[in-house]
Amino acid sequence: MNTFNPYAAPQSAVLPPALERSGGTENCWRDGSDLLARPQADLPRYCVKCGEPAVDYRKRSFYWHSPWLYLLILLQMIIYLVVALIVRRQGQHQVGLCAAHQGQRRRFILMAWLSPLPLMGGFMLETGTTMLLGSLAFLVMLFWGLIGMRILKPRRITRELAVYGGVSPRLLERLPRYPYRRD
Repeated sequence: MNTFNPYAAPQSAVLPPALERSGGTENCWRDGSDLLARPQADLPRYCVKCGEPAVDYRKRSFYWHSPWLYLLILLQMIIYLVVALIVRRQGQHQVGLCAAHQGQRRRFILMAWLSPLPLMGGFMLETGTTMLLGSLAFLVMLFWGLIGMRILKPRRITRELAVYGGVSPRLLERLPRYPYRRD
């Protein structure tokens, strides 16, 4: 009896990228200045900022949503927050930092936490100039701390692939090129 079924779905001997089962750096690639990884893959045990061996290697979550959602802020901040929380994509990775960049990140976190102090000081002195300077110092410290503490910059996260910027060229040199076409 013939086993060929003309009504069966086509089959291929090659698995699509989302179904490959592999470990190590085979789940991480480079494409130009971008790091590409499966959304749950562990990154190599090197600092993502300088490429040196990592001292601190922890699981971190990264979130991304379409930049078009920022237009919802014009309507109302609450609407933006609710929609962004619903449609965001997540990537979880074991990410490494060397001792120098771990210390730098801690200083940025401390700066963000201490940012309300100039604001409170400006309002305690109760003059227009000190209130303005305290408010400006608060905003500068807060945004500088929040941007500086970021480990990777998510550019796009889908079900199959997470794309990150802000990665050391030395780390990217250790990774293979992405073998598939990106959209």
